[in-house]
Amino acid sequence: MYKTIWVLLIVHCVQISCECILKDPSDKLSQSLLKKLDPLKEYVFKDTYKDEEQDKYIYTMRICESVSSKLEYVGVIQEDVVAPPDGLSMRKIGLTNSTVIKGGRDWIMLTYMNGDNYHSHCSKSKRQAHIMIVCDPYHLKGRFKVLYEEPDLETESECFYMMEVASSVACSQQGLSTGSVMLIVFFSVLGTYLIIGAIYKRCMYGSKGKDQIPNIGFWKSCGTLQADGCNFLCRCQEGAYSDSRPYHGIADDQLDDEIDDEHLLPM
Repeated sequence: MYKTIWVLLIVHCVQISCECILKDPSDKLSQSLLKKLDPLKEYVFKDTYKDEEQDKYIYTMRICESVSSKLEYVGVIQEDVVAPPDGLSMRKIGLTNSTVIKGGRDWIMLTYMNGDNYHSHCSKSKRQAHIMIVCDPYHLKGRFKVLYEEPDLETESECFYMMEVASSVACSQQGLSTGSVMLIVFFSVLGTYLIIGAIYKRCMYGSKGKDQIPNIGFWKSCGTLQADGCNFLCRCQEGAYSDSRPYHGIADDQLDDEIDDEHLLPM
């Protein structure tokens, strides 16, 4: 009997924690995206929105949970700030048991479908909510905002509510950049070179102190070589390049006095 009670409790807990039911349960990618949203299940999101006709509404939304224990599988509701004449002050925008989810780099789109029907416009189709979860690396529960209500351009008959939630769960895990990888490889090779070279010189030649550094003569002259190269390429002093001129004038004192130049005189 106790085993039966425990099984019932486990089944009940699983049903509560998995209230988002995908329209395609076999999609593994969608299942993994839903798993990323688990930290947001405990929060309730609210926002006040004013439409083009200046009517105010309060929207309440939860991630893969019902907004109220009295409203099973209702993920988003719309309530009028001022009660309308027909007395219907609350509408179901979308149900968590009709969920579609998509994702990309730093965003997740969660869609609740099969809400209440429109009364007159949008071909009296069922309401649906598109919840765009965007990356906010600094907050688990960031801002929640209702953006707009528009017709679906693909069907031209259905309408949807666009909402936005900022949260760190949508952020992609950043890997190491190419520059970081190159730096790691460079310093790893340099460290290996120094350690193996020092061990070799100490064991083979008995070197100690700084003399253990491999190729120490080269490293000592490295700075001087760099300075010479910079001086040769970058400095423009007269003495730095005068010797490389292709032509030099010949002064009289450079001529040999013994050279017979009488034949050069005009006859």
